[in-house]
Amino acid sequence: MSLTTFPLLAMTVMLWILWSDTVRPQRSSRIVYLVRMILFLAMIGALYYNLVSYPAAFTTTARVLVGLATIVGLTGAGYFFRRSRTATR
Repeated sequence: MSLTTFPLLAMTVMLWILWSDTVRPQRSSRIVYLVRMILFLAMIGALYYNLVSYPAAFTTTARVLVGLATIVGLTGAGYFFRRSRTATR
């Protein structure tokens, strides 16, 4: 598996989690939103850790995909943070 597929898989999973939350008729508890937010931020951290640790292994395409995954991850973390502030306990 090449390093280009990891950011693609991360974006796919993050976008699926965001989509599934938006179509869910019932709101989740605050702890679920906080766990999702932490998972999104952890994924960004793992992608950047690999990018910094092994810079020669990443092609330009992989670097762009890490950037796009970062945008999706930060947007998702912000979305879940905002939802956690209005969620029930």
